[in-house]
Amino acid sequence: MSILILEDNEADLELIKRELRSVRYHSDIEWAWSKATFLDALERKAPQIVLLDYSLPGFDGLTAMAMVRDRFPEVRTIIVSGGIGEETAIEALKTGATDYVLKKHLHRLGPVIARTIQEIEETAERRKAEAALEESRKRFHSLFSSSNEGICLHEMVYDPKGNAVDYRIIDANPAYEAITGIPRNEAVGSIASVLYRSTPPPYFDHYLKVVETGQPFRFETYYPPMRRHLLISAFLTEKDQFATMFMDVTERKHLEAELKRKAEELERSNAELQQFAYVASHDLQEPLRMISSHLDLLRRRHGDQLNSSALQHLEFAVDGSLRMKALISDLLLYSRLESRGRVFERVDLSESLRQAMNNLRACIDESKAAIKAHGLPEVMADQVQMVQLFQNLISNAIKFRGASAPEISILVDDNGEEWNVHVKDTGIGMDPVHKERIFQMFQRLHTKDEYPGTGIGLAICKKIVERHGGRIWVDSEPGKGSTFSFSLPKMETNSAAA
Repeated sequence: MSILILEDNEADLELIKRELRSVRYHSDIEWAWSKATFLDALERKAPQIVLLDYSLPGFDGLTAMAMVRDRFPEVRTIIVSGGIGEETAIEALKTGATDYVLKKHLHRLGPVIARTIQEIEETAERRKAEAALEESRKRFHSLFSSSNEGICLHEMVYDPKGNAVDYRIIDANPAYEAITGIPRNEAVGSIASVLYRSTPPPYFDHYLKVVETGQPFRFETYYPPMRRHLLISAFLTEKDQFATMFMDVTERKHLEAELKRKAEELERSNAELQQFAYVASHDLQEPLRMISSHLDLLRRRHGDQLNSSALQHLEFAVDGSLRMKALISDLLLYSRLESRGRVFERVDLSESLRQAMNNLRACIDESKAAIKAHGLPEVMADQVQMVQLFQNLISNAIKFRGASAPEISILVDDNGEEWNVHVKDTGIGMDPVHKERIFQMFQRLHTKDEYPGTGIGLAICKKIVERHGGRIWVDSEPGKGSTFSFSLPKMETNSAAA
């Protein structure tokens, strides 16, 4: 605390300093003993408290106080004098002195200084709070004026019995005008039921609840008079007053409705396509079975009567019917993946792999394939489809083997929320440019004479994995084998049903 003392008597100065030491504040004390030294001190810095001797040779306390107030209006001044009358004391207080202390009662100086310091601190805190409030008001006004959301301030209107019956608009921002089309000068001061031509006024029950409970409320509504969908937030600002912030979400609602319509159309279209694929593949089996049986009958009964050219054509027809049968079978399987999928259950992938290998036993033995697996986890899945997934990937690895017996490794790594399963082979590999295309239906990289198949197997794998919330991908190079990988969510994050 910076204190300037104007006192020409050094003995009195020491007495004043002794009293100041009784106050529990660190004080930076400067002494002036004449008009010249006093003015010099004021020129150098502004004190926080000035103690003035009322009477000095050629100088007096009231004149000194006027000099202080002229330079530093906020500085507290206290008259400390040996002899000052009541009239002079009153004049000093009127002129602006904070207090006065007689030298014969100097013990009062400590409490007076302590009280003055407290007033200084309280004034500083008050001004700090006022500055913060003013800054807050400026920010609010800036937000209020520039916000794209409509903002409106209201107060509740009560009848003589104290019942809330309406609300009045007390302010509105430019966005309110833009959204509602109501000029601000027309809205401000108006009763809501009159302004909006509605009794009770719009959303009165919601707003009354906010005023009564103090709890904010947010809701979405369609307001027919404006033909707009609005998202409204209401909150209490002070007793009996509340604010509303609202956004025009009409375009968003229209987009949501359009998206919902398209999603329903897509779902209906997908269902129709699945039904079509199922019916087509199912209904094609009977005429194909008839064609195959008659071709076989023709070969057995009349094969010895046909020349070599006719037999060759017959073999082409039989081969075509067999490939058509395989294709229809795969199409039927693909169409049933969603519609005939089972409820997910706890599945041990090691057991799924064992079943797949049993189904492929003849193919594995014929190719002398070596299959190794380690650490396969349990997942929530469709057991039948997990078997189909492993069966397709292993048969694919055996089919596209190199000159030596195929070696297939099945590895697993933990990716946090999901398992990554890798089926690695030592086969012929492929150009990485095809790594996306091979998961599409009927996409073959080789002719049917080189490698048999329908071109649907990997598309089935992709659909199975995606139904389980995962993804499938491949890493491969020509002559260096391929690694087909797929991810499956862990049980704690996976859905319990399809």
